[in-house]
Amino acid sequence: MKTGKMLLASGALASLLSITFSGAVLANGVGDLYVASSAGVLEVHVATSSVVSTIPMTPAPQSLAFSPDGHTVYVSDSGTDLTPIDIVTLDALAPIPMPGPTTALTFPAGHVLVGTMPIRKTLAFATVTGGAVTESAQLPGAGNLLAGDPREARVAVAEAGQSWLEIVNPADETMSKVTVTGGIVALTIDRDHGDVLVATKNPNAIVRIDLTSHLLTWTVKLPTLPVAVASMASTIVVAGGTSLWKVDGKTATAFATAKHAALALTPSYEGAFLHVAEANAIEVFDANGKLQRTLNLDTSQSPVAMAAVPTGSSLFLGGAASDASASAIPSGVMPGEITTAEPPITSTVVDTAAGIVGSPPAEGAAIVALLILAGWWLLMRWYDRHPARQP
Repeated sequence: MKTGKMLLASGALASLLSITFSGAVLANGVGDLYVASSAGVLEVHVATSSVVSTIPMTPAPQSLAFSPDGHTVYVSDSGTDLTPIDIVTLDALAPIPMPGPTTALTFPAGHVLVGTMPIRKTLAFATVTGGAVTESAQLPGAGNLLAGDPREARVAVAEAGQSWLEIVNPADETMSKVTVTGGIVALTIDRDHGDVLVATKNPNAIVRIDLTSHLLTWTVKLPTLPVAVASMASTIVVAGGTSLWKVDGKTATAFATAKHAALALTPSYEGAFLHVAEANAIEVFDANGKLQRTLNLDTSQSPVAMAAVPTGSSLFLGGAASDASASAIPSGVMPGEITTAEPPITSTVVDTAAGIVGSPPAEGAAIVALLILAGWWLLMRWYDRHPARQP
């Protein structure tokens, strides 16, 4: 009788844990790419090419930036308030009022979220830990292009079509102006070298500028007009139309061909994969230019901007269709790169259990489950010792 009752209790507990943990997994740690789209913010699981959640927003979001700890994604809809979203619960938190309409966002190393305010021709600096928001000195023009990286404290801002560039340190709000040849069309921070990569038109080129010395270190001509640039681990990729080029500082060579014209590029946090936003799809390429995944979107989900969670792609951490993630990571550890060595292609039961138990919802569920089990044990002891049960 005791064994049967304990089995019954264990079954009830297992059922409870299954229901509770399944909810916890769906609410926490599923998405590794978040997309600003016409439908709202999409939570995407890259390994399964699926949109697992949609957070509706009106007006539609225009820009996204993750806090360095990966717990919060900040969303701009070009209005005067930013919306923080807790990615564990997917709840919108209290809005952050900004000095003016804010477009592009980035969150560099530190505690200061940076946003562009083209109408005011300034930047907004939001210290998210204390809630203070300050405004920069005047920019040379309506800054609407912004680049930052969670491994680098400095950011870069420019105006589309103009030749000026400001390198900004959000910690002390200092700015240094740099001028390039041609009109700037896209920016990104080089994750490996502490530089800013600038894509230009007339001439069509990509230039690299040192963030410390502000000197131009190299220029590479491009075959056609660029629209976006991204820095993967040891790989710089530029997009123009459906063509993707790999730039090494001397030449631009073919990297891959997208199905449709590229709108934006975003690397995964560890730099092993590149997300290419198109009109109605997101394609994912590895560091060798091989297509790994395609996420097809309907017309109500047209992507505008993307932000990768600062932990690593689900393709990199496990569940990839091939071993491309392992070959994509260079043999030593790059400055600022996460130090996951030889990640498994598929997660083990132990890894999965550790990930589940480590999540806040699962920790709460475990406590509840233990209390229920203790109650069952006490009830069974009372039941076995009740006088009416004795012979």
